[in-house]
Amino acid sequence: MGNEIYFDTVLGGYVKKDVIAKIDAYNALIDRISGMMISDAAINAELLKIRHMPLRKAKILFLPASGFSVSQTDSYIDDLEREIADKVML
Repeated sequence: MGNEIYFDTVLGGYVKKDVIAKIDAYNALIDRISGMMISDAAINAELLKIRHMPLRKAKILFLPASGFSVSQTDSYIDDLEREIADKVML
């Protein structure tokens, strides 16, 4: 069993590529924090960049397309933010 994450695919969800890029960025930051390879100032700068990464709604022209569930994605990103906060507060 690996680190697989499963989100429901729904009409009008987030663009899958955007979600994967943002989660990968969060996980890379968590790995760097865990390995103590990053300063507090760098953590804040990196978090700011990650938070500004877009999560666009999936569309084909003007019609909704299938993408990852908005509520599941937002909940998972909140969990990643809490994990980072817990690691920084140690």
